Amino acid sequence: MTVENDAITEVARRFAESIHAERTATLEALAAEREAAQRLLAALRREHERQSASATGAFVAGLVVGAALGFAAVALFNPRSGNETRQRLAARASSVRQSFAERLRAAIAAGQRAAAEREQELWREYRKRLSEPPPDSAA
Repeated sequence: MTVENDAITEVARRFAESIHAERTATLEALAAEREAAQRLLAALRREHERQSASATGAFVAGLVVGAALGFAAVALFNPRSGNETRQRLAARASSVRQSFAERLRAAIAAGQRAAAEREQELWREYRKRLSEPPPDSAA
């Protein structure tokens, strides 16, 4: 029985060693994969930052070029002088301001009329209730 016990012990020891070796290899492989994933993420972050900076620069450049082209187009195709254009804009602003003021006055007047009508209605209801006999409290 000792020979059998020794054989079983030896098989168990070898089995444990092989499991330990496989576990160690798996852990090493996982560590290597983790390190590779971290390097990949760092590279992706750097690329994202580079593209963001590039996109921001392109946007600013496009904004400046667009503003310059817009200014040039207005300057070239505007049939009036700068002074005439300013006068027209001032006249339009004045008419819009007057139109708004008129609409505001009309709205205020309509609100005042509605408030006065409601006040008269409430006074009529109040007088009507005063003229009615009080309900019997002995019921």
